[in-house]
Amino acid sequence: MTDTDPERVRVVTASRLITMAGDEPEALAFRGDWILASGGLADLRSRYPAAEVHAYPGATVVPGFNDAHQHPTVCAEQSLQVDLGPHHAPDTAAVVAALRDRAHDTPPGGWIVGFGYDPYRSNGGVDLTRRDIDGACPDHPVLVVHVTLHTGVLNSRGLALAGFAEPADTPSGGALGTEASGALNGVVHDQALYDTAFPAFTRKQTVVPMPGGAELREAFSRYVMRLHAAGITSVGDALVGPAGWELMRQLDEKGALPIRVNALAAYDHLDWFRDIGQGAPGPEARLRLGGAKAFADGAVNGGTCLVDEPVIGGHGHGLERVSPAEMVEIVRDVHEVGWRSAVHANGDRAIRYVLDAIERAQVANPRPDARHRLEHTSLVTPEILARARDLRVVTAPFSAYPLAHGDKLVRWYGPERAEWMFAHRSMLDHGIPVAASSDHPCGPFEPLFGMRSLVDRRDRNGAPFGRSQRISVTEALGLYTTGSAYASEEEATKGRLAPGYLADFVVLGGDLVSTPPEQLSEIPVLETWVGGERVWAAET
Repeated sequence: MTDTDPERVRVVTASRLITMAGDEPEALAFRGDWILASGGLADLRSRYPAAEVHAYPGATVVPGFNDAHQHPTVCAEQSLQVDLGPHHAPDTAAVVAALRDRAHDTPPGGWIVGFGYDPYRSNGGVDLTRRDIDGACPDHPVLVVHVTLHTGVLNSRGLALAGFAEPADTPSGGALGTEASGALNGVVHDQALYDTAFPAFTRKQTVVPMPGGAELREAFSRYVMRLHAAGITSVGDALVGPAGWELMRQLDEKGALPIRVNALAAYDHLDWFRDIGQGAPGPEARLRLGGAKAFADGAVNGGTCLVDEPVIGGHGHGLERVSPAEMVEIVRDVHEVGWRSAVHANGDRAIRYVLDAIERAQVANPRPDARHRLEHTSLVTPEILARARDLRVVTAPFSAYPLAHGDKLVRWYGPERAEWMFAHRSMLDHGIPVAASSDHPCGPFEPLFGMRSLVDRRDRNGAPFGRSQRISVTEALGLYTTGSAYASEEEATKGRLAPGYLADFVVLGGDLVSTPPEQLSEIPVLETWVGGERVWAAET
């Protein structure tokens, strides 16, 4: 939806205008990308007599939501695959039926890929295996990707095409599941999954084909509209390879990128990104490169993050993606070229050795405002928080996980460790910059759902989950606005509604501050504006 003239001044007024700039004016005036003035409605009408006024009685206007860490390019690809989330496939029989249905419409030998599978919700916590799939799709290679994006399941044909015949074929940084006999059961973890189907996550040639460019661009644009419907005006694509970057660059060149994207380049493709030479984007740019992404461990939501105290239920200490020595090299490489490292680190052991690497890089070549990032930072200790503060790192812990996944996380980590998971309260109290992160498709992306999770800290069944880490609704809004803007070094132009800031805002059909925590996710998004342009409205 594009219904604005970029040269014309517009004024927005609402029952409440939360600017995150320390004031609540009656109205804002903006032209094109930029906010010009704030103050009383009558005063702004006088200053800009030809301005078009957009009035929202009974509504609240807030800065546009900024999800600093999710995967929009991956989500675009998944929208073309088979949805195996619990809402579509609540048990193994439904999973198999959905795959069989897709097989009917797929030529023999063509790949069938499913996404969103959660064994905890659809199979009592037991992994799907190749034997569950083989009978349904005997003529097709199949890959089922878990909701974590860290685990998948291949059928026998898929295993053969991926080159996995025995446990000795396990790639570094990955794992292959086995049956009691020692034969592979089809389960692939981390690098074994990425080498098969995620070209952005590996230097190798993957075997699962990618969709065509035009089809993928259309899928990406459709997904962005879903983000706008949730009030998201900026998004961090937390792992982008050459194909994903080209997809978004082509849209941006055509003026068809309706959302602001801060992309984290895959470390495996660091040389490619350095060679294309991005330069410094302008503050109104829709697409920017915000750093380089690497992995230290597995998934907290899959019970494979690297922890000091073993995961409950036989997962051991988790999966080490790279050694501490290799992490030192990764962070040093990124640091030395003047970029920001953004390292996926969930468990306390993994976080600790990432901090070691950042400290060594800073000692060798001090960059006081490097803003290296810890992605997820799921399980911490007071010592970790003190080091993170002293090293001036930015954290991006999961916002929605207590509500979305808390029940299974308690099963794996116990209630005591839950008090130190996604420790937003403690991070803020330590003065650590914190950004909002959904990590979608691994968790729900809706910011109001995330705020409910942050403020209430209960799981989907209403049970407490680490309630000592509750934060206020204003602090939660700060994570989705000023916090995420700081994480991408855009705090001078994004995250607030004030003169000189971008005209990115959301109109909500309720007051965030006075709404009970458990009802925050029910507040409707009425309109979303990016750069002074209305890009989504509930009425249409």
